[in-house]
Amino acid sequence: MCDISNTRKFFTIVLVALVRDVRPQINPQQQYNPQQDYNPQVLDPTRQDAKFDNRFDTRFDSNNRFNINEDRPNVNQNFQGDVRELLQALDAQGSQQCTRNVAAQWNFETNVNQGTQLEALTAQQEYSDFQHGVWELLNKVGSLNVPNSVVARQIRYLSIVGPAALSPDQLDRYNRLINDMLAVYNSASICALKEPFRCGLRLQPDLTNIMAYSRNWDELQYTWTEWRRNTGQNIKDTFEQMISLSNEAAKLNNFSDTSDYWSFPFESATLSLDLEDAWEDVKPLYELLHAYVRRRLRDYYGPEKLNRQAPLPAHVLGNMWAQSWVNIFDISQPYPGQHFLDVSPEMLKQGYTSLDVFRLAEDFFVSMNMSAMPLEFWQTSVLEEPVDRVVLCQPSAWDFCNRRDFRIKMCTNINMKDLITAHHEMAHIHYFMLYKNQPKVFRDGANPAFHEAIGEAIGLSVGTPKHLQSLGLVQNSVEDSAVDINFLYSMALDKVVFLPFAYVVDKWRYDVFKGNIGKDQYNCHWWRLSEQYMGIKPPVLRSERDFDPGAKYHIPANIPYLR
Repeated sequence: MCDISNTRKFFTIVLVALVRDVRPQINPQQQYNPQQDYNPQVLDPTRQDAKFDNRFDTRFDSNNRFNINEDRPNVNQNFQGDVRELLQALDAQGSQQCTRNVAAQWNFETNVNQGTQLEALTAQQEYSDFQHGVWELLNKVGSLNVPNSVVARQIRYLSIVGPAALSPDQLDRYNRLINDMLAVYNSASICALKEPFRCGLRLQPDLTNIMAYSRNWDELQYTWTEWRRNTGQNIKDTFEQMISLSNEAAKLNNFSDTSDYWSFPFESATLSLDLEDAWEDVKPLYELLHAYVRRRLRDYYGPEKLNRQAPLPAHVLGNMWAQSWVNIFDISQPYPGQHFLDVSPEMLKQGYTSLDVFRLAEDFFVSMNMSAMPLEFWQTSVLEEPVDRVVLCQPSAWDFCNRRDFRIKMCTNINMKDLITAHHEMAHIHYFMLYKNQPKVFRDGANPAFHEAIGEAIGLSVGTPKHLQSLGLVQNSVEDSAVDINFLYSMALDKVVFLPFAYVVDKWRYDVFKGNIGKDQYNCHWWRLSEQYMGIKPPVLRSERDFDPGAKYHIPANIPYLR
């Protein structure tokens, strides 16, 4: 059992910017089961782009794949050709491979069935094969005549292919391990408290709603514990095996371990110090917020449930992982009854449609002297949920890697939340369009957090009373300090609270990847970090039989969170 002091100070961390809507990669072995709450590992198409070019060289066969065999022209340390020609060929081929892969993922997410899933899995495998071919080719090329630092940078980034650097057998095992963990996660369910015959309660929507809206201490504690018993506990051994393969892939990419590989795109030799400095600016606000919430929860549940100095029990914060506390706004708001701005009723009253919401977003960007959306965007995007097929409704922006095809997938509802989300997603599209003429390898955010940082900044601008009033969605000026404080408090429960949580997720994994902690310390270390950084504790006694990190999707999926 973990020895975690309740008096330890818990605020010493850091965070620069974080991505909330991360989409994972598809695993080739994952099978579609329409009877389950499907949550696939899908390629992140928003992070793939390339220059479209029809120039190919003899390194590619008739199926547009690398032909890395004895018939391929000998490329070795004595290679004297212009490396820029090689990069142009890789750029052209990478563009076509990316386009085919993203198209297959799009078809699956906008029409979920066994056929489209198989096509998506096949396309993902082919793209992994292509990446492996690039990696193998550049390794065989050896020392090139590199004309400048830009070319050197392209070669460096093309040489980093992640797990695709593994041998076919190792990659297959790596994917199977992740698939096995996600199968446990996606199929997990529990029975209702004191209702042994009402079973099959899934994370979405059942358990999420219980954690958000129940105010029954025992029900929340039971739900929190059972979810972890049916997820994390069942994947601990598999997770350890996956860590080994993940580190092996990192080494093949010339990194010391996976944490080094995940940190590389931030391009900072002092990343941990940068994060520490950033957190020092936010830390005082989080401490005040934490103290205020503890007092309000203590008033609500009673002093026998919450000690005035102890960390907060993780199960009463409105979220399965305590990563957002916004769902307890109703029992903790500073000014009860002083509701903040919500233009959803006015949008309905004025007859807004999904198309209207996105046209409004387009107008926002045009007003800043940015381009209107291309015609193809409006023809191919999915902006509302179809009635004739199953769609994965997670909002997402897509770049099809050919400099012209950009799309958004979103099951838009007519409310203020989705109005802001529409602007957020369109910010991604504008970013795609602004770097579309760069080589494929440079078509990405400035760092892994930058895309989302732009989207979040746009969303914050759109939600201001002044802007909404200019749109005719607010009829009267809203000038009330109580309303403003409630609104800002609600935002803090979501945005500020998320910062230490996101850091803990990857701080813990970095320690695992580096070998600083072993399997016999996984859970104890998780809760040490959670108390130290977030000021929360588990509601019941935990031990190393448990594996509470595995109750968060990104852990079994092996997806970075610090971005």
